[in-house]
Amino acid sequence: MRFLLIATLMLSFTAYAQEESSREFADGVIELTTVKVKTNFLQDYLDGIEKTWVAAAKIQKEMGIISDYNVYIGNDGSTVYLTTAYPSWANKAPWSEEQTAEFQEKFRKTISQEDNVELSQSYEDIREIVSVELIGRLVFK
Repeated sequence: MRFLLIATLMLSFTAYAQEESSREFADGVIELTTVKVKTNFLQDYLDGIEKTWVAAAKIQKEMGIISDYNVYIGNDGSTVYLTTAYPSWANKAPWSEEQTAEFQEKFRKTISQEDNVELSQSYEDIREIVSVELIGRLVFK
């Protein structure tokens, strides 16, 4: 009888003991955009996004909307990966009117509306957006 009681207690303790996870998701989310650029147009594309996408990302980082941004080039020389890191999912929410006004004011100091539209429209001839994904970073303990 004593053995049965001890065995029952041991089983109940092990049933409630949970194994600690060896991994967890880090705070924030990363937006990964994959872009395929036409042959011989990589430099033109990079010059353009420096004036538009990179300039906008710098302002968003200054405003605290994003925590970081990066541009990566694939080894094929025609695939570009754009990453935007958000400190939390909440930062992906639509901007307030105040944030929008602040961003537009700062962005207009870097490039005019006409130049921005012209550059953005020229992208259509030299690149294709392959995918846009939201990815989470996994931390192994």
